[in-house]
Amino acid sequence: MTIRHATIVASPYARHGTGLRLAHHAADLLRARGVEVEVIVGEDIADAADLVGKAARGDTDVLVVAGGDGTIRLTVEAGIGTGKPLAVIPAGSGNDFARNLRIPLDTEAAVRVVLDGHREPVDLGRVSFPDGRTALFATVAATGFDASVTARANDMRWPKGQARYTLAALRELVGLRSRYYQVRVDDATVEDDLIFAAIGNTTSYGGGMRITPKASVSDGLLDVTLARTAPRMPRLTLARVFPKVFSGTHADHPLVRTLRGGEVELYSDPPAPVSVDGDLVGELPAVFEAVPRAIEVFTPAR
Repeated sequence: MTIRHATIVASPYARHGTGLRLAHHAADLLRARGVEVEVIVGEDIADAADLVGKAARGDTDVLVVAGGDGTIRLTVEAGIGTGKPLAVIPAGSGNDFARNLRIPLDTEAAVRVVLDGHREPVDLGRVSFPDGRTALFATVAATGFDASVTARANDMRWPKGQARYTLAALRELVGLRSRYYQVRVDDATVEDDLIFAAIGNTTSYGGGMRITPKASVSDGLLDVTLARTAPRMPRLTLARVFPKVFSGTHADHPLVRTLRGGEVELYSDPPAPVSVDGDLVGELPAVFEAVPRAIEVFTPAR
């Protein structure tokens, strides 16, 4: 497609201000190729969502996210249903959505992907709560221990990268609690004491934690990873197993079970927190469903 106008959604918080700098760099690169560019930065989340929604309903040709997975989620929520394609300039701490779609982390290379014009349809996930609230997600919905780890890691400023999530996990181990879960994945049901249940549209979250290592953004399904509570020394067992999520080999552990389906229903006692794309959005019970081919995203040609 020929791009005449692009709207860049910039996160002033991504990577402590780096996102805003990369947004303007991307804008300069696009303008040098004759593209009219508007950069929008919200004063807060609500303002950003309003600005993105107005842009998506306008004449812009593409919504370009210069930020991380949280900014992508905000943009998708505000622009869903308008038919406007999405492009990504990775500028977050994790960039798992970009990694799963092979989008280069280098800004100039990511801009070239936009200019090349190749697009592909991509699935999303949606979580619905009993009170009627819903939230879309592009990467992973986490519940239980891994949601708590994500929340803690988001509040940490040191260390950077994967080490931050490892440290956050170690700190969460102090207050580790299992929950009784009832899980339904399409027609399959599981009842067990679990540490966490993760629902993946992509293979990873948190900067490469391959929590659902066989997930695909184009199969119209969600992958589910369940971690049972160890009968003895659960903290020590989890401390040994959880770091394996960076390679995806945790899925081979006998306490871990994986499933796949179009609809996932979770109940836990006590209620477990739910995070999507790194943002806490509620607590169980909830229903998660795949939204096949929900958006088009600029990606490198295969």
